[in-house]
Amino acid sequence: MMNTKYLSVSHITAGFSAVLIGYTSSIVIILQAATAAGASAAQIESWLLALGLMMGLSSIGYSWYYKKPILTAWSTPGAAMLVSIASQHDLPTLVGAFVVTGALIFITGLVTPLSNALKRIPSPLATAMLAAILLPFCVKAFEPIMSMPGVFLLMFIAYALSKRFAAKYTMLMLLIVGLAAAFYLDNDLVSTAHFAVANPVWLTPEFDVMAIFNVAVPLYIVTMLSQNLSGIAMMQSYGYTAPVKPILVGTGLINMLAAPFGGFSLNLAAISAAMCMTEEVDSNKGNRYRAVIWAGLFYILAGLLATSVVSIFVAFPSEVTQMLAGFALLGTLLMCLQSAFSNARYREASLLTFLVTLSGISFLGLNAIIWGLLFGWFYASLMNKKAENS
Repeated sequence: MMNTKYLSVSHITAGFSAVLIGYTSSIVIILQAATAAGASAAQIESWLLALGLMMGLSSIGYSWYYKKPILTAWSTPGAAMLVSIASQHDLPTLVGAFVVTGALIFITGLVTPLSNALKRIPSPLATAMLAAILLPFCVKAFEPIMSMPGVFLLMFIAYALSKRFAAKYTMLMLLIVGLAAAFYLDNDLVSTAHFAVANPVWLTPEFDVMAIFNVAVPLYIVTMLSQNLSGIAMMQSYGYTAPVKPILVGTGLINMLAAPFGGFSLNLAAISAAMCMTEEVDSNKGNRYRAVIWAGLFYILAGLLATSVVSIFVAFPSEVTQMLAGFALLGTLLMCLQSAFSNARYREASLLTFLVTLSGISFLGLNAIIWGLLFGWFYASLMNKKAENS
């Protein structure tokens, strides 16, 4: 029987919220990627089962062992990339590329200079990058006021009152109001679910040099720089030291093992992880890992009930999801902005990182997140050398 210390309402709701936001914000992209790869309905089910189990077990294992909120997730940018390139390769070749991606992450964890390089990125630049990633989510929380003013007002009032009188239960209040609104807007939401346990489908990987260069290497780069880097920065911004080497070794190994069943990527979560790290989750920073334990259990449940999860999450009103995510991340955005611009030495470099990341540019195959860090890092290095020479 589970120890009662894990039965905190704030831990459970934070864990559920992290999974809810993670799934509703990107499960459609996963479905598109699997479809573009030529996966059958049974194989798509297997993809979601593999992803749910690998995210759930790794989140529980890491968080319990290190007593830190270490939440893993699939790579949403990686899935978006697969949507555009998956049709160029057959499914066994893609699975082979997924295995290679996991191997590259595994090797990165073993090679100390590579894993240490992630730790050397200045904290103000990393939090500026995170702020730029979070800002669109928070802005979108206010867009439904035009299309659903009644629902928006209920959500905002629930947010404001809970923050004022019971901050610890803010996410619980938002979830209750949000779910009630979702079911009110769509009475058939529950009836769309068909409860059945998903089955794993093995697909023997095939290794192709072109697929490795065109799929595995880009997926590795995106996973490392857009996902793992953001996850490490998020943990650091809340005062946690990320065990980088064990995380990379473990997630890379799990990625390799789960790839034949559809586990295309496994990495640290950032945005959804923030929901398990705030003051509202637990005033004791050392207890917040318990929220991730619950998130891991919900991940596993979502994976096992993949068919039902797909039908429900695809039908969930996007406006309600936007408000849930946006209001939940307001505190994290504020914390990131304060951290990014509090150090005068990195203030201008952080601003460059923030603006370039927010711009959404893509150049030479690199996305805005990577360019933001490159601009900020170059400028900070240049200015710091100038200060040293003067």
